Amino acid sequence: MRIFLIIDETCFYQPDFVAEFIKKTKHEIVGAVLVTKVLPKSNIELYMIKHWYFLKPLEFLKLGVKKVYFLLKNIIQSPKNNSGFYSVKKVYRHFKIDFFEVQYDINTKANLQKIREANPDIIVSSNSLIFGNELLGIPKYCINRHSALLPSYGGLWPVFQAVRKGEQIVGVSAHTMEKKIDKGILLSQEIVSIEKKDTIDTIYQKCFKCSAEVVIRAIQKIEDGDMTPLKNEYEPSYYSFPKKEHWKQFREKKIRFI
Repeated sequence: MRIFLIIDETCFYQPDFVAEFIKKTKHEIVGAVLVTKVLPKSNIELYMIKHWYFLKPLEFLKLGVKKVYFLLKNIIQSPKNNSGFYSVKKVYRHFKIDFFEVQYDINTKANLQKIREANPDIIVSSNSLIFGNELLGIPKYCINRHSALLPSYGGLWPVFQAVRKGEQIVGVSAHTMEKKIDKGILLSQEIVSIEKKDTIDTIYQKCFKCSAEVVIRAIQKIEDGDMTPLKNEYEPSYYSFPKKEHWKQFREKKIRFI
């Protein structure tokens, strides 16, 4: 099958997930999009800058240091043994994936035409952009990777929301995409345990570490013609960015942000 990737350019979690997927998939990667800018309503970094006061001073410092460290590593370090990436762009270039960059809106005529020309059977999405009906109709299936045990915790910052609600597990889901966000047929899922030593940052690291396998299992189900939805007992829920009361509840759980 012909696979097309649409991935946010974030240095913290996406690069190694994308590299692992490219290494392990048996299918042809026929092209990719690098999402370099998203609208403010979905922009996690902008949210953190505007709401810096929700973080403790040491957390804010650690986030800044980690980002600078990753940016510097991306500049000076070359990947070894097809691993150790600090940007999605470098992953694409390392594996010689043909890609183009998109800012804010993937549904322009020019972007859609480029994706059509790649003639994908499946689009794999791990990004913050909204797919219009025309884009959803280009491949046979669009699959979205999401850091939650859907149908619970759809939307933004699912790990944060799960922690502040007192969950003992989170996870990763892969589902077919439709117009409603984080809906569609749930094809595969992996549970991730929350340990006492974990932070929001380390939990996300664990989620992305198993994401390639989750997406590969979803593609295998499609290849096998098995579109039977995965059954679970998780209650549906959906969240946008955390509000002030959410941060207060999160702090009561005594789990660090980073």
